[in-house]
Amino acid sequence: MGFSTNSRMFVYGLQAVSYLSEETFDRKLELFRSYGISKEEFIEMFRKAPGILASSEERLKLGLEFFLKDVEFKKSVLVHNPVCLTLSIENRVIPRYRVFQIVMPRGMLKKKLSFGSMLLLSEENFLKKFVLRFGDDAEELLLAYKGHSLGSSRKENLETTI
Repeated sequence: MGFSTNSRMFVYGLQAVSYLSEETFDRKLELFRSYGISKEEFIEMFRKAPGILASSEERLKLGLEFFLKDVEFKKSVLVHNPVCLTLSIENRVIPRYRVFQIVMPRGMLKKKLSFGSMLLLSEENFLKKFVLRFGDDAEELLLAYKGHSLGSSRKENLETTI
């Protein structure tokens, strides 16, 4: 597995592989290979984030598609930060990407920031740093983040998404 037996990740890695059949492991490896990730890179990703093996193939494919095709991450960025694949694409990644797409082109941040670093912040810190601090734009950013209008009823929100 490539873990030191003294490492805390060893336990997580052991747990992750203990639930997998060889066939399932091979299917997941082939999925990563289909996106240009070598076996060695896959093993490196597993060592950094053993939870990727616990994720379903569907979830992994959705994450690989989003990060490599939509966001256009370089493969090396994803190999270096595989924890991104363990995050909820629908509830965390895409909403934060919508905010990123607003703040970066407008130059709203004083320093250049990577999208990957936005993903790892807690909900509270993310909202403070990238939504609430931009007074005049906060509502637009919150709308982009939450995907529905503020102050409207749950029924109205459901109707607008259908």
